[in-house]
This record gives sequence, C-alpha cells and structure tokens, in this order.
Amino acid sequence: MNTKSIAIAIALVAGTAAVSPAQALASITTLETVQVRPAADQMAQQAWEQASDIPTLAAVQVRPDAVQLAERRHLTAADPIVTLAAVNVRPSMDQWVALAAEQQAERYTAALTAAATSFAGHVIVNLPAVHVRPSQTDLQALAIETAAVLVRP
Repeated sequence: MNTKSIAIAIALVAGTAAVSPAQALASITTLETVQVRPAADQMAQQAWEQASDIPTLAAVQVRPDAVQLAERRHLTAADPIVTLAAVNVRPSMDQWVALAAEQQAERYTAALTAAATSFAGHVIVNLPAVHVRPSQTDLQALAIETAAVLVRP
C-alpha cells in the first residue's frame, strides 16, 4: 500500500468514527459496479509484482454475508431504482435573462460598428500619397554634416 492509499484509509476511518451507524446508513448509497483506473505508481507496482517470484492468487471473490444480503433485499424492495431514458434540462429565468442580455449586447455592438463605418466613410478623405525626395544639394549638405560629426573627437 502506498502512502496515498494509507492516507485515504485513515481519513475514511476518521470520518466514519465521527458518524453514528444510523446516520451513515441513511446517507451512504451503494453502487452496483465501480470502475477504478489505476494511477501510474499502481501500474508500476503491478508490473513489479508480476515480474517477481512471489506467488499470487489469480482472482479473489468477496461474497456478502447474510446481513448484507438482507439489507440489499430490503433496499431494493423499498426503494426501486428508476432509470431515465433521457433528461431534458431547461434554463432558468436568470439564464434566459443573461442570454437575452448577451444577445442584445452583440446586436448593439454590430449596430455601433455599422454606424461608425458609415460615418467614417463620409468623414474620412483619402489623400494621394506625397513623395518627398531631397535635392542633390540637400544630400551633399547632409553627407558633409554627417562626416563632420563622425570625425570630431
């Protein structure tokens, strides 16, 4: 048993010690089948055990005692389990209001974007691109000035 399993077992024992058996029976439900997926350390432990020369049992069967069988018969007779074929979940009024508000905000954003685009089309004027090229004398003056700055100590 690893430390995680021991810690869980101690927590379960401590939790059940604080609850009376009458309270525990009323709140604990029993499942017919449970699927448990092993953790990586448990799988490594299993591989190590299978590779070892320690003899192990192929299978173990646990049978309920007479008291457990009587309890099971009593529970199944008193409270039959009902299985639903389908479940319909309907939103609450708060969820409807939130959905309506979200859709209204989306419509408002779309309308505002359309209005801004329309307004911008009437206000914004596109100008032709202006190209500025220095003259030959401007380039010579810039070159002389740059050389003078680089030569200074």
